[in-house]
Amino acid sequence: MGKSTVATNASGLAESGKVKLSEKIAYGIGNFGEQMVFNPATTFMVFFYTDVAGIAPATVGTLLFASQFLGVLNPVMGAIVDRTNTRFGKARPWLLWMAVPFGIAAALLFRSPDISYAGKVIFAVITYNLAFTLFYTPVDVPYATMLPFMTTNQHERTSLSVFRMSFAFGGVLLTFVLTMPLVKFFGGGAPGWGRAFMLFGAIATASLLFCFAGTRERFHVTGRWAKSAVPLKVAVPGLFRNKYLVLIGALHMLTFLGLGLWVANLYYLRYFLHKASLFGPLMAAQTVAEMVTMVFTPAITRRYGKRNAILAGLAVTIAGQLLLFITPLTFTLLAVGTVIKGLGAGPLVGTSFAMVADTLEYGDWKLNLRNDGLAFGAMSLVMKSSIGFSNAMVGWILGLGGYIGKATVQTASALESIKIVFLYMPLLFFGLSVVVMLVYDLDKRYPAIEADLRERRAAAAATGEEP
Repeated sequence: MGKSTVATNASGLAESGKVKLSEKIAYGIGNFGEQMVFNPATTFMVFFYTDVAGIAPATVGTLLFASQFLGVLNPVMGAIVDRTNTRFGKARPWLLWMAVPFGIAAALLFRSPDISYAGKVIFAVITYNLAFTLFYTPVDVPYATMLPFMTTNQHERTSLSVFRMSFAFGGVLLTFVLTMPLVKFFGGGAPGWGRAFMLFGAIATASLLFCFAGTRERFHVTGRWAKSAVPLKVAVPGLFRNKYLVLIGALHMLTFLGLGLWVANLYYLRYFLHKASLFGPLMAAQTVAEMVTMVFTPAITRRYGKRNAILAGLAVTIAGQLLLFITPLTFTLLAVGTVIKGLGAGPLVGTSFAMVADTLEYGDWKLNLRNDGLAFGAMSLVMKSSIGFSNAMVGWILGLGGYIGKATVQTASALESIKIVFLYMPLLFFGLSVVVMLVYDLDKRYPAIEADLRERRAAAAATGEEP
């Protein structure tokens, strides 16, 4: 296996350190800012295009699917992060550079100018890709890559991941509660959506700048690839040789495919229960449930491991989804099932990014290779393309069912298409996630890997030799 690369702090000593509470909060606020744009966009985007802008569902699906090909810029951005060297670090300075452009792009996202139908489609293509490719990517990939640079301690990484996701869900909760009321407050229709997202974009910019100011990168890679980034011809194949990174990539794919189906709740509430106004409170209840279990996630994973905690959570989530199959489904039953799903999802969302960092330690140990920026860039590609593809599938399935945006009454086939994306597709993704986690066994191997890496790094630091 060869000797490992070495993660060192500014003094050159290989070590694992605690991260201050204030820095964890600052790190979490960065994801809060991202979610002030990302969550309402991914949740309401299909609905806005079909029911506000008046674009056909099949066209929306194709638009969102085609846009995913530009997701190749995510691993490219990761490679750029690996090659960035500034006094602020490798990943962190990108938050400073891109916070304002990202906020501006967010302000343009939910707009539908009074132009021709073709013009609206073109405008949607341009603004969607400005927000989620050109400007979101150089914010999200560096932000995720900061995690292994802040500490090498496995439990501190879990804690940082929980802070990240807790603040993320704070943004999710706030946008679920505020989006529709804000749209109405700002005048409704396309103008109301546009003004609401001007506010969300401003909050995102301020949050990212706060994250930059309140965090530090302490560790960087030394050794074989210390003076230059890992060549792509070595780094890219290394992603696929890391079996645990591949498994966590599959888990992220399934998770974000499920997130893209959240909009199905809005369609179901509107056409089956005739209570579309309760979408915000419903999703807020799910978010609060996830936050509740995330509070206990560090203690649970410390005792039982991430894998076992996630498997238990998935079992609870599947139970909640099965509850939704009861006919006739009332709002009360829908709310109960949704909250149960949220309780089960907490361990997964609370540990997912820490698990990525764990796989990078395995790659260091097994392959003598660290490609943190590229790995997180690839993971960002998986997540964004999965949620975009999921949104696209919703558009296609609704289109095949004959769904007509802005119609007060839908055909039987259109209603059946809503049930498909609301009931069956989430259950499929949850079941496949269980299969992935049954194969994943890094938790039980990690202590020995960590101990071996610590010995290698200490020896290299003491002798000054190249690993």
